[in-house]
Amino acid sequence: MKQVIFDFKRLVDRDAFYHDFALQFQLDDKFGGNLDALWDALVGEIELPVSIVFKHFPHYSRDFQPLVELMQEAQNELGKDVLSFHCEHKTQK
Repeated sequence: MKQVIFDFKRLVDRDAFYHDFALQFQLDDKFGGNLDALWDALVGEIELPVSIVFKHFPHYSRDFQPLVELMQEAQNELGKDVLSFHCEHKTQK
């Protein structure tokens, strides 16, 4: 299964995430860069199966929480054998 990692040390907001998502999955300029477009890509436009990892994910981020919820919903819809998703949270020092 292909693994795609999104490193939230360098993704400062959702627009940066959408841009990185489009690059990593080689989506064309039609990718809308919003939750609806992300859902459409996950369930019908990207190559599956895939494992998606959110690395250095901030524990409490209102801006990014909708992304996590959508990823979890897509994983439930498609099944973990098709789309596997998990977060690796930032560790406190």
